[in-house]
Amino acid sequence: MKKLRSSNSPLQVAYLISAILAMGNGIFIYIMSGRRIAALFTNIFVCAFVAIVIKIATDITFRRIVNKINTDMEKVNQGDLSHHIETKDTGEVKKITVAVNSMLKEICALIESFLSLSSLIMKSTEKVSSGAEEASKAIEEISKTVEQIATGASSQANEAQQGVQVMDKLSEQITLVYQNYNSITDDTRKISELNNIGLQSVKVLRDRSKENYETTEKIFSVVEKLANGIKDIGLFVESIENIAEQTNLLALNAAIEAARAGEAGKGFAVVADEVRKLADQSRKSTEEINLLVNSIQEESVLAIESMEIMRRVSADQNEAVNQTDSAFSDIANAINSIVLRINDVNQAVAKMQNDKREVISAIENISAVSMETAAFSKEVAMTTEDQIKYIADMREASNSLSELVKELDDKLAKYKIK
Repeated sequence: MKKLRSSNSPLQVAYLISAILAMGNGIFIYIMSGRRIAALFTNIFVCAFVAIVIKIATDITFRRIVNKINTDMEKVNQGDLSHHIETKDTGEVKKITVAVNSMLKEICALIESFLSLSSLIMKSTEKVSSGAEEASKAIEEISKTVEQIATGASSQANEAQQGVQVMDKLSEQITLVYQNYNSITDDTRKISELNNIGLQSVKVLRDRSKENYETTEKIFSVVEKLANGIKDIGLFVESIENIAEQTNLLALNAAIEAARAGEAGKGFAVVADEVRKLADQSRKSTEEINLLVNSIQEESVLAIESMEIMRRVSADQNEAVNQTDSAFSDIANAINSIVLRINDVNQAVAKMQNDKREVISAIENISAVSMETAAFSKEVAMTTEDQIKYIADMREASNSLSELVKELDDKLAKYKIK
């Protein structure tokens, strides 16, 4: 700092002005009083001497003060802002020193505030830098996630389009199923009608089979009775054979007795011979009848066996008819169940037709939303890239600010404020 010049000191100028005013005042008084010129010069000389003495005294005092101020300012110039300028002067110099001390105090407070602020700025820049780094990482993760979302949304949109195509094909299949359902319904109706006809035919067959079974039972009973009657006829024929043999024996005995009687027994012999002939004819007839009865018995046995077979066949036929009737009834129930299920299928197909439209509409909405999401994700990705650039700029600015604050702290570190 430059030293103050004594010739330009306001204090010295003030003393000179005071001396000149004193001299002028003396001259004015002298003129006004009418004294002599010699006295005037004496007064002037005295005033000049006083002024010179005052100037020398003031110059010495002022020079001492200036040297003190220069010494204090040198300390300030070296960075010791805690040093204060002290003076015993009560004039303008006192005001100057008070002002300088006040300025130094303000500078100390300002430097102290700036040091605190720089510390706070350093901490803030460190936090900003750390936060920016974390935000950069987070935004990079967000960018990756957004890219994945965009890729997924694009893929979802493509899959939704494929889903629409699949639903269109499914719609065609549903329409084909609906058409086939109509054909199946018609065929089922025809089968039901044919089954009803079959049930009626089976009912008639069951009635006829029942009548046939009853008739077969009646014929079997008649044949059985006929066989029993033939057995009785055989017994009667055996009785007739026995009678014919006995008659033949009686005729033989009568012929023997007639031969013993001689002429008297000739008539009886003729009768006996006729009786014998009649017995022989009866025997032959009974033999023929017996052969015929045996043949009839054999035929009746065969007839009974055939009737037994016929009765079993009729029973089997009746059972088969009943089973056929039950089968047709089961078929009818199954057809009715199929008709009910086909109706359920029809309702389900109709509901599928309605749901198909809603599903296609929902898939189209999903596709549109996915496309919008993909576009929005791309915009977000671009915005995220801009944010990454901004954060990088902010980190760079924060680092620059931190370097400036460090540089300023280094420069302010040489100043002593306490």
